[in-house]
Amino acid sequence: MPSCRPRKRCMIKWQYLQIEGYPTKGDPDFKESNINHLVYATISPILCDFIRKTGRATVQLRSEKENISTDGQTGGTEEFAVLDLISVKDERFIFIVEAKRSSLGQAMKQCLLAMKDMRDSNGHGKVYGFVTTGEQWQMFEYDGTWFRKTNVMIVVFDSMDDEKEKWLKENSILVDCINFALRNG
Repeated sequence: MPSCRPRKRCMIKWQYLQIEGYPTKGDPDFKESNINHLVYATISPILCDFIRKTGRATVQLRSEKENISTDGQTGGTEEFAVLDLISVKDERFIFIVEAKRSSLGQAMKQCLLAMKDMRDSNGHGKVYGFVTTGEQWQMFEYDGTWFRKTNVMIVVFDSMDDEKEKWLKENSILVDCINFALRNG
């Protein structure tokens, strides 16, 4: 399995930015699918590294994952869900990512409702959610009673190609947040 070291994670994101460009609302060609590509480029090497280090091959990424609430109703479709596939018929949600082109606020309501359904489906423990515009990210935690949130994180900025060391030092907190959710979800 390939190594997914921090610098490798950064390279994948920089490669994405070279290919698709910097995510900006001002670009009429920049769509929500571009954000989904950036989300995938961001989280896939982190998941790869986590699975390699822990041996938890049952942890998998799903896109367009249907979230079924405990009353059997569809709670919605999540752009990305990270699951622990316990058995063929048993899966446990670890975290979801809700991506919106326009704002974190638009994604937050959908994410929080989905997290409630995730927690109900899991039956116990904490669940985690992330909302993103591609450039900005925010993490949420839900324990069945309370939601907690982080401050907004700016993880992509237009000069990051020239300032890789600055990004590694100041903006790689998202990697820590995702690893926290993977270890505790």
